[in-house]
Amino acid sequence: MGVNATSYLEPTGTDEVVDAVTRTRGRAGTLEIRGAGSVLDRLPAGEAPVLSTARLTGIVDHAPADLTVTVRAGTRLDELRERLAEHGQECPIEPIGEHGATVGGRLATALAGPRQLGAGRVRDWLLRVRFVTGAGTPATAGGVTVKDVTGFDLCRLLTGSWGTLGVITEATLKLRPIPAHRAWYASDTPRHDVASQLYRPAAVVSTTERTHVLFEDHPDDAGAQAAAADLSPAEPPALPASARAVVDPARLAALRADLAELDLTVAIHDQLGLCHLDGQADALAAARAAAERHGGALLVLDPSAGLPAFGRGHAPTALAGRVSAALDPDDVLAPWRWQR
Repeated sequence: MGVNATSYLEPTGTDEVVDAVTRTRGRAGTLEIRGAGSVLDRLPAGEAPVLSTARLTGIVDHAPADLTVTVRAGTRLDELRERLAEHGQECPIEPIGEHGATVGGRLATALAGPRQLGAGRVRDWLLRVRFVTGAGTPATAGGVTVKDVTGFDLCRLLTGSWGTLGVITEATLKLRPIPAHRAWYASDTPRHDVASQLYRPAAVVSTTERTHVLFEDHPDDAGAQAAAADLSPAEPPALPASARAVVDPARLAALRADLAELDLTVAIHDQLGLCHLDGQADALAAARAAAERHGGALLVLDPSAGLPAFGRGHAPTALAGRVSAALDPDDVLAPWRWQR
């Protein structure tokens, strides 16, 4: 296991992960879990020693005929994409713009890319996950086929847990054929008028100036939809990267109105209730208050803003507390479970 002077642990196998967690638990310490750091390096630094899965790399098994692949958590998404492309396949849990994002990191943060509307959420592509609990116990959840799965759906629980419930070491992912045609289009037409002309777009992103649409379909179908919605070929939209706000899509109109009053650059996935934001700290703080007022949340991804990444702390529900106690009884993996 690689260890440097700043207590940065880099295990190369599951046994080393177990050993690191067990030793940390034995001295009543804590660990912060991360992949390659493509997201967490952008957040305010924590005080706990870091355990990185970046050296848990490699494709364990790829079954093209079954549309599944098993990879270790530190495998980079760009490397996986290149390997799958050789077989005309993909797993659309794409990075959100950072170079070096890993499979484990994307599962742990559950931050989906712009194709979430068409491809679904990150957790929808996870079949099986192997992980090490905060008690230092190796565990497996899910299965390669539906018949293999019994018990609680821990795959969905671990997706988006930010490493606070278990250290993901390996994942089996669903695959799909690469779409025959993939292209971005844009229009000055208001988003509502564009949306009424579309059938199953892969992404719809609206900014103050334009509506951007991604088609992943047969080129003739994409061309027909683009013509009907008065769309022209365009480059992908540049998404603001300082923060992400999310609310129930039914509450998005109210949040959009509040954001319009602030000095922010905004790009919105209307059907998803997701907003990408850039702005100064005071504007981002006001956007967070608005998102929480409408039942949502805001994640700050720019440490220079000087704001907590996850906003106000929330006391865990009784169920969440029991889950945490079962998987991490001594809070080894929880230096910032409820607040950071």
